[in-house]
Amino acid sequence: MSPVKQSAIWDLQLRQLLLTKLGQEASECEDFLAADPEMCRFAIADGATEAFDARSWTKRLAQHWVQRQSTLTLEEFRGWVAAEGRELQDSWNGLNLSWYSEEKARAGSFAAFVGVELDLNFDLPSWKAIALGDACLLHCRGGTLIKGLPLSNSESFNTAPILVASDSSLHERSMTSVTIDSGSCESGDVLLLMSDAVASWYLQHLKSGSSEDLFDTKCDEELNRFFDDERLAGRIRNDDLAIIRIEIKERSIS
Repeated sequence: MSPVKQSAIWDLQLRQLLLTKLGQEASECEDFLAADPEMCRFAIADGATEAFDARSWTKRLAQHWVQRQSTLTLEEFRGWVAAEGRELQDSWNGLNLSWYSEEKARAGSFAAFVGVELDLNFDLPSWKAIALGDACLLHCRGGTLIKGLPLSNSESFNTAPILVASDSSLHERSMTSVTIDSGSCESGDVLLLMSDAVASWYLQHLKSGSSEDLFDTKCDEELNRFFDDERLAGRIRNDDLAIIRIEIKERSIS
């Protein structure tokens, strides 16, 4: 973990982890994470396994969101998703697909999404986030959850979340479920962006009263092995895992 962004007062320390389902190759991973430390924008997208071309949809959503300077209001987000969806579905034109894949393509692609932007230009750093589905932002302070969105307890996760659809005909319904929120930070606060399986597990981890910050105390190899063991034991569902950890630190003035 190393400093990736500095202001006159604040540093960000960033750590990222992306693990595929046990038994699958990295090329099959349908989670995607993206970070632009200069713009202080970070995002995770988690593709629906049954959806057509979910990997391309998650990559497009996460990468393109962090490269923009807006999309933090509902109307901006709606228009941006519609444009991205059209481009994705246009890319399928001319593909030689089986009848089964054609049926899936007609339904479009789906993904959970969460994105956060930080502002370090004031005495008190702040964040604003937007989410749809069950990928989460968790704001923690001293091992305690300050705020979680769109979900803040492990019991709220289910098997049929409303997701970001590439087909704009579905947006009227889905966009009513978009969550937008904001918060302010103190030195030492941690923001975690997580895909659903690991977010549900981590919320249970916090609820149990554990104060260990796994992402601060374990190296990458240890974390990989730890999450493999948790999935093998059934404590985390065997799913792709995407995590971005952002720690806000006040700069020491010498």
